[in-house]
Amino acid sequence: MAELDRFEDFRSGVAAPSDDARRRAAARLQSASEGKHRHGRGTMLLVRRRPGRIVLGLAALATAVGAALFVSAPWKNSPGFLERARAALTPPAGTVLHLRWELTSISTDPADTFTCGVNEGWIDQMPPYRYRFLLMTDYPSDSRDFNPRACSSGTPFEFGGTVDTGETLRFVPPNALTVIPRRFVFPPDPVESLREAISAGRAHDEGSTQLDGRTVERIRIDPQFAACPGPGGERCESEPAYAYVDTETFYPVEIRRPGGITPLTRYLTVEYLPRTAANVARADVQTQHPDATP
Repeated sequence: MAELDRFEDFRSGVAAPSDDARRRAAARLQSASEGKHRHGRGTMLLVRRRPGRIVLGLAALATAVGAALFVSAPWKNSPGFLERARAALTPPAGTVLHLRWELTSISTDPADTFTCGVNEGWIDQMPPYRYRFLLMTDYPSDSRDFNPRACSSGTPFEFGGTVDTGETLRFVPPNALTVIPRRFVFPPDPVESLREAISAGRAHDEGSTQLDGRTVERIRIDPQFAACPGPGGERCESEPAYAYVDTETFYPVEIRRPGGITPLTRYLTVEYLPRTAANVARADVQTQHPDATP
């Protein structure tokens, strides 16, 4: 009632409309109503005369509107490929990552193109994140890089350690474990590297492609540093790397890195093993060689 009283107060003092104003308003209302009905009858007549075109037009319009609603409605959006890949690449808790891969160097000179044997490694996904690798590549102690040309023909280069402590041990036959400077060896975890590149925004989906008769997704990975961070002579990436991943599991199938001789890593096995005592032991170089001496 208070609102009504205020409205009545507001209306008080306002003159009532004249008879002429009432007639003009009534005429406009009637004209608008007749125009609306004429428009409706015209539309129905056009549909009767050209049913095919109109129906197709209306169907196309409905499809476009439906698609626009589907795209614009946030609850209809599915996550992008990279977001789904990052989620799938998150390791299951309490597992051991098992890897098998081949390392190939490619050059325009066929004499400089070579492939080493199958490498194998295990990485425990629980702290302190123990790892152990068997590489079919000799590793000179005075070099920062693995030398894929020097493929081992005998005992593989075996090393292991823990990610948290940075300790790295090499098994030297027949029965010794020696410390390796951490700057020379780092456990290659392609799953973690790819996940971190996605999280950092350095990964870009470039669509599906064929790789050895298999449909894979190609991901461009921009270099982490555009220029060397300091005067220490560190190697810096200047070109992107490319990861080819499985379209369902998102696990890496092949990774190609830049360089004069382009290293190519082809992954034969990428799997997470259950956390059994045997699988945990495979990731521990000291457990594998309990009698080895420092």
